[in-house]
Amino acid sequence: MGDLLLGLTGNGGDAVLIAPKGSIITNDFQLTEGLFNMVLMALFGGNPGANTAENFEEGEQRYDWWGNSLFFNNQSEQQFNSNTENILNTISLNSQSREIIRGYVQKDLDFLSNLAETTVSVSILDVDKVEIYIKIQELSNTQNSEFQFLWDSTKSELIENRII
Repeated sequence: MGDLLLGLTGNGGDAVLIAPKGSIITNDFQLTEGLFNMVLMALFGGNPGANTAENFEEGEQRYDWWGNSLFFNNQSEQQFNSNTENILNTISLNSQSREIIRGYVQKDLDFLSNLAETTVSVSILDVDKVEIYIKIQELSNTQNSEFQFLWDSTKSELIENRII
């Protein structure tokens, strides 16, 4: 069973539409079978600027993934918090920050440890661009998934995400 493929835009996340070749009109939603949506939400779909485990007043806007309060309201360790997005918004990009970013990506992907082994590498491509490469080896089979995310620190947004 598939899921709607998610992509991030400058205005947040959207379902990805398929456009016929040479056309700007979209026909249908693109589907995905893998872990891409979970990885995307873990890194960039939580609560940038705060951790959802912090106390929130009743009715206060949390700015995190809607499923945190619905599915994991009393299980803060399972909530998507986007520690990766938080650190990308606050750290200067240099050779030392590369390992710090990698650590936060790995932390955001810890929830997958019962399902898969993850390998993360981070490259500083330019003074304002970071590439995050993730390889996921599922424990139950020999299937690999590879993802690439490009972050623009000047715009404070994900500018490209793709399944390799």
